[in-house]
Amino acid sequence: MSNKKEKNVDRRIFFTTLLAGTFYNSLTIARAAAPKDLADLDMIDTAAEISSGRVSMFEVTKAAMDRIDALNPHINALVTKTYDYGVRQIAQNPTGPLAGVPYMLKDLNSLAGVRTTSGSRLFSSYTSSRQTPYTENILSTGVIILGKTNTPEFGLMPTTEPIANGATRNPYNLDYSCGGSSGGAAAAVASRMVAATQASDGGGSIRFPAAACNLFGLKPSRGRFGDQGNDDRVVNLSVKHAISRTVRDSAFMLALTENGPGATLPPVGYIEGPTNKKRKFALSLNAGNVSPDYDTRRAVQKIGRRLEGLGHEVEEVDTTLHDDPLFQDLFAGLWAQGANRLLDVAERVTGVPAAQSGLLEFSTLKMIEFYVDKPIISDARIKEILGDLENQMQTFYQSYDGWISPISHKPSPRLGYFTEGLEESLEKGVEEKAIMQMLFDRLAEFTAYTPINNALGRPAMSVPGGFNRSGIPIGVQIAANTGQEALLLDIAYQLESDMPWIAAKPTISA
Repeated sequence: MSNKKEKNVDRRIFFTTLLAGTFYNSLTIARAAAPKDLADLDMIDTAAEISSGRVSMFEVTKAAMDRIDALNPHINALVTKTYDYGVRQIAQNPTGPLAGVPYMLKDLNSLAGVRTTSGSRLFSSYTSSRQTPYTENILSTGVIILGKTNTPEFGLMPTTEPIANGATRNPYNLDYSCGGSSGGAAAAVASRMVAATQASDGGGSIRFPAAACNLFGLKPSRGRFGDQGNDDRVVNLSVKHAISRTVRDSAFMLALTENGPGATLPPVGYIEGPTNKKRKFALSLNAGNVSPDYDTRRAVQKIGRRLEGLGHEVEEVDTTLHDDPLFQDLFAGLWAQGANRLLDVAERVTGVPAAQSGLLEFSTLKMIEFYVDKPIISDARIKEILGDLENQMQTFYQSYDGWISPISHKPSPRLGYFTEGLEESLEKGVEEKAIMQMLFDRLAEFTAYTPINNALGRPAMSVPGGFNRSGIPIGVQIAANTGQEALLLDIAYQLESDMPWIAAKPTISA
């Protein structure tokens, strides 16, 4: 390790050579093993290395940039690099518990002065002029923003394959999806570009990618945060948080960014590790008429057995709120509102009807048309349905502390699965309604298990549950009642210790 004088020289070289355009050829890392070592650290350990003086912020940043440049051409996790932005942050000597730790933002999340495409050709050149208080909270932790991660168009799909920015590939198998809509975020973390990234979840968009990439993904409760930049709707489905390799990184970032004006729940604080408290869980395998495949069923049941081995009680149940037609009506009504808003946005940007612009993807148009054609459910009716389902969910959680289920009915599929054959069918004369139904059926089957926790604002997480026989990761969902993130993190810590997942590395990784 270099002494203080040498480090000051290195710092001057860092900024001088970057500005001169010779950064990558001229910077010498004082500690030769730093890049490899840093790739294996989580955010908390990286911050500790920096604060101790064993490694500097610019060494950490250079190592992360090198990993991104080496890995991103293979998986396309980042769509916009923000190296200049990150360098300016370092130059300002950031403070905060995570000062100097590399981080990324999902491309649905605005960062002032940086391109935000939302995965759409409509916004391929759009630069954000502002950012939300939630983004300010992230920046206040001291993290260094090195990029914007890929997302499907407007975050609509459970896979990340936007035409605007190209598909993100799963680091475990490049022919497979990394999930969506936070797919780029998950691929970046799994491949060891960074230890954790910002993500968001409006129907499973943290949990699907975490499951696909053998990572930990917590969707917090509605009301956990202040202003996250969501649209003003009768029910906000989406919540922003993170995808990480370790439970403690997610817990720490939650503690650092929760609360703020508009938050309605008392703070969780930093949950540092597991407790000895024993819990009772319901375990369900089906969602309505959707059943898991063999490998997924085995993974869910394995998590149940692990929890029993840790002293918890697990009871398999047959019927849950997934089966209630009221839930299907509620979610369809909420999606219909979103679809109409997307039409309005597209027409404002282009000045022509969305279908005529040629900028929206086929699948996006079909999904919009599917929901726009649905009967409009009034805000009053949505609130009425929500109240009924809330009562049922509260009754459910009077008997159980948590709820174990699949994330999806099967592991993440091959790229192209959801839209395969749709445009060809249209060219062959198949009716558009039939094509829309084909797309909807695929999406509804794959996403059957997760949206209920968005609609009802409950916290839910994906914990790694192993791999299928083809080597594709499988995640298992555990949900809890509103405000019970501490319970979920407690259980996640226990599972992480009992069946460590962090050592598993994908084919494409640092």
